[in-house]
Amino acid sequence: MSSSATEIRHNVRPIRQPRRQRAGIGAGKRPEVLYEIYALARNVPPLLAAMVGWTQVHWRGVATISGLESRSFTVRHIIVLLFMMSIWIRCFKREGIDQQSTPFLLFVSSQAKAVFMGTAGCTLLLWAARLMSDTGKHMSISLFAFRCATGGLLCVLLAAVLYEIVNRLAAPKLYLIVGSRRRAIEGYKQLLGYGGRRGSVLGFIDDDDSHSQYLPGDYLGSKDRLEELLMRNPIDMVYLALPLRSQYATVQEVIWTCERMGVEYSLPVDIFESNLDRFWRPSMQNAKAFVCRMVLEDYRMLLKRMLDVSLAIILLCALTPLMAAIALAIKLTSPGPVLFKQERFGRNRHRFRMYKFRSMVHNAEELFALIEHQNEISGPIFKMRRDPRVTRIGYILRKLSLDELPQLFNVLKGDMSLVGPRPMSLRDVSLLSEAWLMRRFSVTPGMTGLWQVSGRSNTNFDTWITLDLQYIDKWSLALDFKILLRTIPRVISGTGAA
Repeated sequence: MSSSATEIRHNVRPIRQPRRQRAGIGAGKRPEVLYEIYALARNVPPLLAAMVGWTQVHWRGVATISGLESRSFTVRHIIVLLFMMSIWIRCFKREGIDQQSTPFLLFVSSQAKAVFMGTAGCTLLLWAARLMSDTGKHMSISLFAFRCATGGLLCVLLAAVLYEIVNRLAAPKLYLIVGSRRRAIEGYKQLLGYGGRRGSVLGFIDDDDSHSQYLPGDYLGSKDRLEELLMRNPIDMVYLALPLRSQYATVQEVIWTCERMGVEYSLPVDIFESNLDRFWRPSMQNAKAFVCRMVLEDYRMLLKRMLDVSLAIILLCALTPLMAAIALAIKLTSPGPVLFKQERFGRNRHRFRMYKFRSMVHNAEELFALIEHQNEISGPIFKMRRDPRVTRIGYILRKLSLDELPQLFNVLKGDMSLVGPRPMSLRDVSLLSEAWLMRRFSVTPGMTGLWQVSGRSNTNFDTWITLDLQYIDKWSLALDFKILLRTIPRVISGTGAA
Protein backbone atom coordinates (compact mmCIF):
# COMPACT_ATOMS: atom_id res chain seq x y z
CA MET A 1 0.00 0.00 0.00
CA SER A 2 1.34 3.44 -0.88
CA SER A 3 2.47 5.93 1.72
CA SER A 4 -0.43 8.27 1.01
CA ALA A 5 -2.98 5.73 2.22
CA THR A 6 -2.66 7.14 5.73
CA GLU A 7 -3.54 10.60 4.45
CA ILE A 8 -6.68 9.30 2.80
CA ARG A 9 -7.66 7.64 6.05
CA HIS A 10 -7.87 11.06 7.69
CA ASN A 11 -9.29 12.94 4.71
CA VAL A 12 -12.02 10.52 3.62
CA ARG A 13 -14.82 10.44 6.18
CA PRO A 14 -18.50 9.49 5.95
CA ILE A 15 -20.49 12.58 5.03
CA ARG A 16 -22.56 13.76 7.96
CA GLN A 17 -26.05 13.88 6.54
CA PRO A 18 -28.92 15.67 8.25
CA ARG A 19 -30.40 13.62 11.06
CA ARG A 20 -33.71 13.15 9.31
CA GLN A 21 -31.89 11.60 6.33
CA ARG A 22 -29.65 9.24 8.24
CA ALA A 23 -30.43 5.72 9.32
CA GLY A 24 -30.03 5.73 13.06
CA ILE A 25 -31.48 5.10 16.44
CA GLY A 26 -35.09 6.13 16.92
CA ALA A 27 -35.64 6.77 13.22
CA GLY A 28 -39.04 5.09 13.54
CA LYS A 29 -38.96 4.19 9.86
CA ARG A 30 -38.34 0.76 8.45
CA PRO A 31 -35.77 0.75 5.64
CA GLU A 32 -37.05 -2.47 4.04
CA VAL A 33 -38.54 -1.54 0.69
CA LEU A 34 -40.94 -4.50 0.56
CA TYR A 35 -42.46 -3.57 3.90
CA GLU A 36 -42.96 0.06 2.84
CA ILE A 37 -44.73 -1.02 -0.35
CA TYR A 38 -46.93 -3.46 1.55
CA ALA A 39 -47.81 -0.89 4.24
CA LEU A 40 -48.88 1.50 1.49
CA ALA A 41 -50.85 -1.11 -0.50
CA ARG A 42 -52.75 -2.58 2.47
CA ASN A 43 -54.18 0.85 3.39
CA VAL A 44 -55.78 1.33 -0.03
CA PRO A 45 -58.72 -1.21 0.02
CA PRO A 46 -61.27 0.85 2.02
CA LEU A 47 -60.53 3.96 -0.04
CA LEU A 48 -60.83 2.06 -3.34
CA ALA A 49 -63.98 0.24 -2.20
CA ALA A 50 -65.67 3.54 -1.33
CA MET A 51 -64.53 5.22 -4.54
CA VAL A 52 -65.69 2.32 -6.72
CA GLY A 53 -69.06 2.24 -4.97
CA TRP A 54 -69.54 5.99 -5.32
CA THR A 55 -68.44 6.01 -8.98
CA GLN A 56 -70.66 3.05 -9.86
CA VAL A 57 -73.74 4.77 -8.43
CA HIS A 58 -73.15 8.14 -10.05
CA TRP A 59 -71.97 6.81 -13.40
CA ARG A 60 -75.47 5.61 -14.20
CA GLY A 61 -76.86 9.11 -14.14
CA VAL A 62 -74.35 10.80 -16.43
CA ALA A 63 -73.50 10.39 -20.08
CA THR A 64 -69.94 11.76 -20.09
CA ILE A 65 -66.88 11.84 -17.84
CA SER A 66 -67.27 15.60 -17.48
CA GLY A 67 -70.73 15.00 -16.07
CA LEU A 68 -69.25 12.65 -13.46
CA GLU A 69 -66.61 15.22 -12.53
CA SER A 70 -69.31 17.81 -11.93
CA ARG A 71 -70.69 15.69 -9.09
CA SER A 72 -67.91 16.40 -6.65
CA PHE A 73 -67.39 15.07 -3.13
CA THR A 74 -69.02 16.93 -0.30
CA VAL A 75 -67.35 17.66 3.03
CA ARG A 76 -69.33 14.76 4.56
CA HIS A 77 -67.87 12.34 2.01
CA ILE A 78 -64.33 13.43 2.85
CA ILE A 79 -64.93 13.19 6.61
CA VAL A 80 -66.34 9.67 6.27
CA LEU A 81 -63.35 8.57 4.15
CA LEU A 82 -60.88 10.01 6.66
CA PHE A 83 -62.58 8.17 9.52
CA MET A 84 -62.54 4.96 7.44
CA MET A 85 -58.80 5.24 6.86
CA SER A 86 -58.22 5.98 10.54
CA ILE A 87 -60.16 2.87 11.63
CA TRP A 88 -58.44 0.67 9.05
CA ILE A 89 -54.90 1.80 9.93
CA ARG A 90 -55.64 1.54 13.65
CA CYS A 91 -56.68 -2.10 13.27
CA PHE A 92 -53.29 -2.99 11.74
CA LYS A 93 -51.39 -1.05 14.38
CA ARG A 94 -53.30 -2.95 17.06
CA GLU A 95 -51.96 -6.25 15.77
CA GLY A 96 -48.37 -4.98 15.94
CA ILE A 97 -46.84 -7.87 13.98
CA ASP A 98 -44.47 -7.41 11.07
CA GLN A 99 -43.31 -10.17 8.79
CA GLN A 100 -39.60 -9.45 9.17
CA SER A 101 -39.51 -11.52 12.36
CA THR A 102 -42.80 -13.48 12.28
CA PRO A 103 -43.54 -16.97 10.90
CA PHE A 104 -45.47 -17.11 7.64
CA LEU A 105 -48.79 -18.47 8.96
CA LEU A 106 -48.78 -16.26 12.05
CA PHE A 107 -48.24 -13.17 9.89
CA VAL A 108 -51.06 -14.11 7.48
CA SER A 109 -53.53 -14.90 10.26
CA SER A 110 -52.69 -11.71 12.17
CA GLN A 111 -53.02 -9.47 9.14
CA ALA A 112 -56.21 -11.24 7.99
CA LYS A 113 -57.69 -10.58 11.43
CA ALA A 114 -56.82 -6.89 11.02
CA VAL A 115 -58.51 -6.88 7.60
CA PHE A 116 -61.78 -8.26 8.97
CA MET A 117 -61.72 -5.93 11.96
CA GLY A 118 -61.04 -2.95 9.69
CA THR A 119 -63.76 -4.03 7.26
CA ALA A 120 -66.29 -4.34 10.09
CA GLY A 121 -65.36 -0.94 11.48
CA CYS A 122 -65.53 0.82 8.10
CA THR A 123 -68.86 -0.88 7.25
CA LEU A 124 -70.42 0.18 10.55
CA LEU A 125 -69.19 3.73 9.97
CA LEU A 126 -70.70 3.80 6.48
CA TRP A 127 -73.99 2.41 7.83
CA ALA A 128 -74.06 5.08 10.58
CA ALA A 129 -73.32 7.82 8.04
CA ARG A 130 -76.23 6.62 5.91
CA LEU A 131 -78.61 6.75 8.87
CA MET A 132 -77.58 10.27 9.88
CA SER A 133 -77.45 11.75 6.37
CA ASP A 134 -77.67 10.87 2.71
CA THR A 135 -73.95 10.06 2.54
CA GLY A 136 -73.57 6.84 0.56
CA LYS A 137 -77.28 6.01 0.73
CA HIS A 138 -77.23 4.66 -2.85
CA MET A 139 -74.08 2.58 -2.25
CA SER A 140 -74.47 -1.12 -1.50
CA ILE A 141 -73.01 -1.70 1.98
CA SER A 142 -72.63 -5.44 1.37
CA LEU A 143 -70.69 -4.81 -1.84
CA PHE A 144 -68.50 -2.27 -0.06
CA ALA A 145 -67.70 -4.78 2.71
CA PHE A 146 -66.94 -7.52 0.15
CA ARG A 147 -64.61 -5.30 -1.87
CA CYS A 148 -62.90 -3.99 1.23
CA ALA A 149 -62.26 -7.46 2.69
CA THR A 150 -61.23 -8.98 -0.64
CA GLY A 151 -58.79 -6.18 -1.42
CA GLY A 152 -57.25 -6.35 2.03
CA LEU A 153 -56.82 -10.13 1.94
CA LEU A 154 -55.24 -10.01 -1.50
CA CYS A 155 -52.69 -7.47 -0.26
CA VAL A 156 -51.89 -9.63 2.78
CA LEU A 157 -51.47 -12.84 0.78
CA LEU A 158 -49.40 -11.15 -1.93
CA ALA A 159 -47.12 -9.55 0.66
CA ALA A 160 -46.70 -12.87 2.50
CA VAL A 161 -45.79 -14.75 -0.69
CA LEU A 162 -43.35 -12.07 -1.85
CA TYR A 163 -41.66 -11.94 1.55
CA GLU A 164 -41.34 -15.71 1.60
CA ILE A 165 -39.81 -15.80 -1.88
CA VAL A 166 -37.35 -12.99 -1.13
CA ASN A 167 -36.31 -14.51 2.19
CA ARG A 168 -35.69 -17.91 0.64
CA LEU A 169 -33.65 -16.46 -2.22
CA ALA A 170 -31.65 -14.16 0.05
CA ALA A 171 -28.16 -15.19 1.12
CA PRO A 172 -27.77 -16.43 4.73
CA LYS A 173 -26.94 -13.70 7.24
CA LEU A 174 -23.92 -13.84 9.54
CA TYR A 175 -24.01 -12.03 12.88
CA LEU A 176 -21.51 -11.24 15.62
CA ILE A 177 -22.67 -10.57 19.18
CA VAL A 178 -20.80 -8.24 21.53
CA GLY A 179 -21.63 -9.33 25.05
CA SER A 180 -22.06 -12.57 27.01
CA ARG A 181 -24.83 -12.00 29.55
CA ARG A 182 -28.60 -12.50 29.47
CA ARG A 183 -29.24 -9.93 26.74
CA ALA A 184 -26.62 -11.55 24.51
CA ILE A 185 -28.18 -15.00 24.86
CA GLU A 186 -31.67 -13.63 24.12
CA GLY A 187 -30.29 -11.81 21.09
CA TYR A 188 -28.69 -15.04 19.86
CA LYS A 189 -32.04 -16.85 19.83
CA GLN A 190 -33.82 -13.98 18.09
CA LEU A 191 -31.13 -13.29 15.50
CA LEU A 192 -31.33 -16.81 14.10
CA GLY A 193 -34.85 -16.07 12.88
CA TYR A 194 -34.49 -12.33 12.21
CA GLY A 195 -36.08 -11.33 8.92
CA GLY A 196 -37.17 -14.90 8.25
CA ARG A 197 -33.80 -15.54 6.64
CA ARG A 198 -31.39 -18.39 7.11
CA GLY A 199 -28.82 -16.94 9.45
CA SER A 200 -26.09 -17.92 11.85
CA VAL A 201 -24.10 -16.32 14.65
CA LEU A 202 -20.33 -16.41 14.30
CA GLY A 203 -19.90 -16.15 18.07
CA PHE A 204 -19.64 -13.86 21.07
CA ILE A 205 -16.93 -11.41 22.11
CA ASP A 206 -16.67 -9.81 25.53
CA ASP A 207 -13.92 -8.63 27.83
CA ASP A 208 -15.62 -10.52 30.65
CA ASP A 209 -15.26 -14.26 29.99
CA SER A 210 -16.82 -15.42 33.27
CA HIS A 211 -20.03 -16.49 31.49
CA SER A 212 -18.42 -17.97 28.37
CA GLN A 213 -19.25 -21.56 29.40
CA TYR A 214 -22.98 -20.75 29.43
CA LEU A 215 -23.10 -19.30 25.91
CA PRO A 216 -25.02 -21.21 23.20
CA GLY A 217 -22.29 -20.35 20.68
CA ASP A 218 -18.54 -19.91 20.46
CA TYR A 219 -16.73 -17.45 22.70
CA LEU A 220 -14.25 -15.68 20.41
CA GLY A 221 -12.34 -13.54 22.89
CA SER A 222 -12.29 -9.93 24.02
CA LYS A 223 -13.49 -6.88 22.09
CA ASP A 224 -9.89 -6.27 20.98
CA ARG A 225 -10.53 -8.97 18.36
CA LEU A 226 -13.51 -7.10 16.85
CA GLU A 227 -11.54 -5.43 14.06
CA GLU A 228 -9.76 -8.66 13.21
CA LEU A 229 -12.99 -10.65 13.07
CA LEU A 230 -14.70 -8.06 10.87
CA MET A 231 -11.77 -8.11 8.43
CA ARG A 232 -11.60 -11.90 8.19
CA ASN A 233 -15.31 -12.76 8.14
CA PRO A 234 -18.28 -11.51 6.05
CA ILE A 235 -20.20 -10.15 9.04
CA ASP A 236 -23.58 -8.68 8.09
CA MET A 237 -24.37 -7.11 11.43
CA VAL A 238 -22.84 -6.63 14.88
CA TYR A 239 -25.38 -7.03 17.70
CA LEU A 240 -24.51 -4.93 20.75
CA ALA A 241 -25.64 -6.65 23.95
CA LEU A 242 -23.56 -4.77 26.51
CA PRO A 243 -24.96 -2.80 29.47
CA LEU A 244 -24.78 0.75 28.17
CA ARG A 245 -24.71 2.51 31.51
CA SER A 246 -21.68 0.64 32.87
CA GLN A 247 -19.82 0.14 29.56
CA TYR A 248 -20.58 3.32 27.64
CA ALA A 249 -16.97 3.78 26.46
CA THR A 250 -16.79 0.20 25.20
CA VAL A 251 -20.07 0.53 23.31
CA GLN A 252 -18.90 3.78 21.73
CA GLU A 253 -15.64 2.17 20.63
CA VAL A 254 -17.52 -0.74 19.03
CA ILE A 255 -19.79 1.69 17.17
CA TRP A 256 -16.84 3.67 15.83
CA THR A 257 -15.15 0.46 14.68
CA CYS A 258 -18.29 -0.70 12.86
CA GLU A 259 -18.80 2.67 11.16
CA ARG A 260 -15.15 2.86 10.13
CA MET A 261 -15.40 -0.56 8.51
CA GLY A 262 -18.88 -0.06 7.05
CA VAL A 263 -20.57 -2.86 9.02
CA GLU A 264 -24.17 -2.58 10.25
CA TYR A 265 -24.73 -2.68 13.98
CA SER A 266 -27.74 -2.81 16.28
CA LEU A 267 -28.42 -1.10 19.57
CA PRO A 268 -30.85 -2.30 22.27
CA VAL A 269 -33.88 -0.16 23.01
CA ASP A 270 -34.37 -1.65 26.48
CA ILE A 271 -31.46 0.27 27.98
CA PHE A 272 -33.64 1.19 30.93
CA GLU A 273 -36.17 -1.13 32.51
CA SER A 274 -39.82 -0.37 31.80
CA ASN A 275 -43.14 -1.99 32.61
CA LEU A 276 -44.54 -0.95 29.22
CA ASP A 277 -43.47 -3.07 26.26
CA ARG A 278 -44.25 -0.67 23.43
CA PHE A 279 -41.90 -0.03 20.55
CA TRP A 280 -42.51 2.11 17.49
CA ARG A 281 -41.69 -0.43 14.81
CA PRO A 282 -37.92 -0.72 15.25
CA SER A 283 -35.92 -2.59 12.65
CA MET A 284 -35.71 -5.60 14.96
CA GLN A 285 -38.99 -5.53 16.84
CA ASN A 286 -38.72 -8.94 18.51
CA ALA A 287 -35.05 -8.46 19.39
CA LYS A 288 -35.87 -5.03 20.85
CA ALA A 289 -33.08 -3.31 18.97
CA PHE A 290 -32.60 -0.71 16.27
CA VAL A 291 -30.39 -1.46 13.31
CA CYS A 292 -27.99 1.26 12.18
CA ARG A 293 -27.25 0.79 8.48
CA MET A 294 -24.27 2.21 6.65
CA VAL A 295 -26.41 3.10 3.63
CA LEU A 296 -30.10 3.99 3.48
CA GLU A 297 -32.39 1.34 2.02
CA ASP A 298 -35.58 3.01 0.87
CA TYR A 299 -37.65 3.03 -2.31
CA ARG A 300 -34.61 4.24 -4.28
CA MET A 301 -32.93 0.89 -3.73
CA LEU A 302 -35.94 -0.82 -5.29
CA LEU A 303 -35.76 1.56 -8.26
CA LYS A 304 -32.02 0.87 -8.57
CA ARG A 305 -32.64 -2.88 -8.59
CA MET A 306 -35.45 -2.52 -11.15
CA LEU A 307 -33.12 -0.45 -13.34
CA ASP A 308 -30.38 -3.07 -13.02
CA VAL A 309 -32.64 -5.95 -14.00
CA SER A 310 -34.36 -4.07 -16.84
CA LEU A 311 -31.17 -2.80 -18.45
CA ALA A 312 -29.40 -6.13 -17.97
CA ILE A 313 -32.19 -8.00 -19.77
CA ILE A 314 -32.31 -5.42 -22.58
CA LEU A 315 -28.53 -5.48 -23.05
CA LEU A 316 -28.34 -9.28 -22.98
CA CYS A 317 -31.07 -9.53 -25.63
CA ALA A 318 -29.50 -6.85 -27.82
CA LEU A 319 -25.93 -8.10 -27.45
CA THR A 320 -26.57 -11.84 -27.81
CA PRO A 321 -25.19 -11.98 -31.40
CA LEU A 322 -22.08 -10.02 -30.35
CA MET A 323 -21.51 -12.21 -27.31
CA ALA A 324 -21.89 -15.35 -29.45
CA ALA A 325 -19.31 -13.97 -31.92
CA ILE A 326 -16.90 -13.16 -29.06
CA ALA A 327 -17.30 -16.67 -27.63
CA LEU A 328 -16.58 -18.21 -31.03
CA ALA A 329 -13.52 -15.99 -31.55
CA ILE A 330 -12.09 -16.94 -28.13
CA LYS A 331 -12.65 -20.63 -28.81
CA LEU A 332 -10.97 -20.49 -32.23
CA THR A 333 -7.93 -18.41 -31.22
CA SER A 334 -6.80 -20.04 -27.96
CA PRO A 335 -7.34 -23.27 -26.04
CA GLY A 336 -9.40 -23.19 -22.89
CA PRO A 337 -12.91 -22.24 -21.73
CA VAL A 338 -14.79 -19.25 -23.12
CA LEU A 339 -15.68 -17.83 -19.74
CA PHE A 340 -13.30 -16.90 -16.95
CA LYS A 341 -14.81 -17.49 -13.50
CA GLN A 342 -13.23 -16.06 -10.39
CA GLU A 343 -14.37 -15.62 -6.81
CA ARG A 344 -14.74 -11.99 -5.78
CA PHE A 345 -15.90 -10.19 -2.67
CA GLY A 346 -19.34 -8.58 -2.83
CA ARG A 347 -21.40 -6.67 -0.32
CA ASN A 348 -20.34 -7.25 3.30
CA ARG A 349 -17.46 -9.32 1.88
CA HIS A 350 -19.70 -12.21 0.87
CA ARG A 351 -18.04 -14.23 -1.88
CA PHE A 352 -19.61 -14.76 -5.30
CA ARG A 353 -18.42 -16.10 -8.63
CA MET A 354 -17.90 -13.36 -11.21
CA TYR A 355 -18.05 -14.10 -14.94
CA LYS A 356 -15.93 -12.58 -17.71
CA PHE A 357 -14.95 -13.53 -21.23
CA ARG A 358 -11.52 -15.14 -21.00
CA SER A 359 -8.95 -12.63 -22.24
CA MET A 360 -5.82 -14.48 -21.06
CA VAL A 361 -4.27 -17.87 -21.64
CA HIS A 362 -6.04 -20.71 -19.84
CA ASN A 363 -3.27 -21.09 -17.20
CA ALA A 364 -2.96 -17.36 -16.47
CA GLU A 365 -3.41 -17.75 -12.71
CA GLU A 366 -0.60 -20.29 -12.56
CA LEU A 367 1.72 -17.88 -14.40
CA PHE A 368 0.85 -14.95 -12.13
CA ALA A 369 3.66 -15.66 -9.68
CA LEU A 370 6.21 -15.19 -12.47
CA ILE A 371 5.14 -11.62 -13.26
CA GLU A 372 3.75 -10.39 -9.93
CA HIS A 373 6.96 -8.43 -9.28
CA GLN A 374 6.30 -6.38 -12.45
CA ASN A 375 3.22 -4.70 -10.97
CA GLU A 376 2.93 -1.15 -12.38
CA ILE A 377 0.53 0.28 -9.81
CA SER A 378 0.98 0.96 -6.12
CA GLY A 379 -1.09 -0.82 -3.52
CA PRO A 380 -2.45 -4.37 -3.28
CA ILE A 381 -4.02 -4.49 -6.75
CA PHE A 382 -2.11 -5.76 -9.80
CA LYS A 383 -2.03 -3.87 -13.12
CA MET A 384 0.30 -4.40 -16.05
CA ARG A 385 -0.22 -2.69 -19.39
CA ARG A 386 1.59 -5.30 -21.47
CA ASP A 387 0.64 -8.41 -19.58
CA PRO A 388 2.17 -11.33 -21.55
CA ARG A 389 -0.70 -13.59 -20.48
CA VAL A 390 -3.27 -11.58 -22.48
CA THR A 391 -4.19 -13.15 -25.83
CA ARG A 392 -4.51 -11.21 -29.09
CA ILE A 393 -8.30 -11.32 -29.02
CA GLY A 394 -8.15 -10.64 -25.29
CA TYR A 395 -6.33 -7.35 -25.86
CA ILE A 396 -9.17 -6.12 -28.07
CA LEU A 397 -11.81 -7.31 -25.61
CA ARG A 398 -10.11 -5.49 -22.75
CA LYS A 399 -9.60 -2.32 -24.75
CA LEU A 400 -13.33 -2.10 -25.49
CA SER A 401 -14.40 -3.62 -22.12
CA LEU A 402 -16.23 -6.38 -23.99
CA ASP A 403 -14.74 -9.01 -21.70
CA GLU A 404 -17.03 -7.75 -18.95
CA LEU A 405 -20.33 -8.37 -20.77
CA PRO A 406 -20.99 -11.72 -18.98
CA GLN A 407 -21.17 -9.75 -15.73
CA LEU A 408 -24.70 -8.85 -16.82
CA PHE A 409 -25.62 -12.32 -15.55
CA ASN A 410 -24.13 -11.37 -12.16
CA VAL A 411 -26.38 -8.31 -12.22
CA LEU A 412 -29.44 -10.46 -12.84
CA LYS A 413 -28.44 -12.77 -9.97
CA GLY A 414 -28.08 -9.79 -7.62
CA ASP A 415 -24.38 -10.33 -6.92
CA MET A 416 -23.55 -7.10 -8.73
CA SER A 417 -25.19 -3.86 -9.81
CA LEU A 418 -24.68 -1.85 -12.99
CA VAL A 419 -23.05 0.92 -10.93
CA GLY A 420 -20.94 0.51 -7.81
CA PRO A 421 -17.39 -0.12 -6.60
CA ARG A 422 -15.49 -2.77 -8.55
CA PRO A 423 -15.54 -6.22 -6.88
CA MET A 424 -12.07 -7.07 -5.62
CA SER A 425 -10.41 -10.47 -5.92
CA LEU A 426 -9.58 -12.62 -2.91
CA ARG A 427 -5.87 -12.00 -3.47
CA ASP A 428 -6.25 -8.20 -3.46
CA VAL A 429 -8.45 -8.14 -0.38
CA SER A 430 -6.06 -10.38 1.53
CA LEU A 431 -3.40 -7.68 1.10
CA LEU A 432 -5.55 -4.92 2.62
CA SER A 433 -4.06 -4.17 6.02
CA GLU A 434 -6.16 -1.24 7.27
CA ALA A 435 -9.64 -1.77 8.65
CA TRP A 436 -11.11 1.49 7.28
CA LEU A 437 -10.67 0.16 3.73
CA MET A 438 -13.40 -2.42 4.45
CA ARG A 439 -16.08 0.27 4.19
CA ARG A 440 -16.02 -0.03 0.41
CA PHE A 441 -17.74 -3.42 0.85
CA SER A 442 -20.82 -1.89 2.51
CA VAL A 443 -22.60 -1.64 -0.87
CA THR A 444 -23.18 -3.98 -3.81
CA PRO A 445 -20.28 -3.92 -6.31
CA GLY A 446 -20.90 -2.77 -9.86
CA MET A 447 -19.83 -3.20 -13.47
CA THR A 448 -18.96 0.47 -13.71
CA GLY A 449 -18.37 3.25 -11.21
CA LEU A 450 -16.61 6.50 -10.45
CA TRP A 451 -13.24 4.78 -10.79
CA GLN A 452 -14.00 3.54 -14.33
CA VAL A 453 -15.18 6.93 -15.58
CA SER A 454 -12.29 8.77 -13.89
CA GLY A 455 -9.34 7.18 -15.58
CA ARG A 456 -9.67 3.45 -14.81
CA SER A 457 -6.17 1.96 -15.00
CA ASN A 458 -4.61 5.44 -15.19
CA THR A 459 -5.52 6.05 -11.54
CA ASN A 460 -3.59 4.74 -8.55
CA PHE A 461 -4.94 2.67 -5.67
CA ASP A 462 -5.40 5.63 -3.33
CA THR A 463 -7.52 7.48 -5.89
CA TRP A 464 -9.49 4.31 -6.54
CA ILE A 465 -10.38 3.93 -2.85
CA THR A 466 -11.16 7.65 -2.53
CA LEU A 467 -13.61 7.46 -5.45
CA ASP A 468 -15.26 4.32 -4.07
CA LEU A 469 -15.89 5.94 -0.68
CA GLN A 470 -17.04 9.13 -2.37
CA TYR A 471 -19.60 7.11 -4.32
CA ILE A 472 -20.86 5.41 -1.14
CA ASP A 473 -21.22 8.71 0.74
CA LYS A 474 -22.85 10.65 -2.11
CA TRP A 475 -24.91 7.91 -3.72
CA SER A 476 -28.13 8.85 -5.50
CA LEU A 477 -30.05 7.63 -8.54
CA ALA A 478 -28.96 10.77 -10.39
CA LEU A 479 -25.32 9.88 -9.73
CA ASP A 480 -25.89 6.37 -11.10
CA PHE A 481 -27.42 7.77 -14.30
CA LYS A 482 -24.53 10.21 -14.63
CA ILE A 483 -21.97 7.41 -14.29
CA LEU A 484 -23.81 5.23 -16.82
CA LEU A 485 -23.87 8.06 -19.35
CA ARG A 486 -20.17 8.81 -18.81
CA THR A 487 -19.34 5.11 -19.19
CA ILE A 488 -20.49 4.96 -22.83
CA PRO A 489 -17.86 7.31 -24.31
CA ARG A 490 -15.19 5.80 -22.05
CA VAL A 491 -15.91 2.32 -23.37
CA ILE A 492 -16.05 3.45 -27.01
CA SER A 493 -12.76 5.34 -26.77
CA GLY A 494 -11.08 2.72 -24.59
CA THR A 495 -9.65 5.47 -22.37
CA GLY A 496 -7.76 4.11 -19.38
CA ALA A 497 -8.35 0.46 -20.25
CA ALA A 498 -5.57 -1.89 -19.23
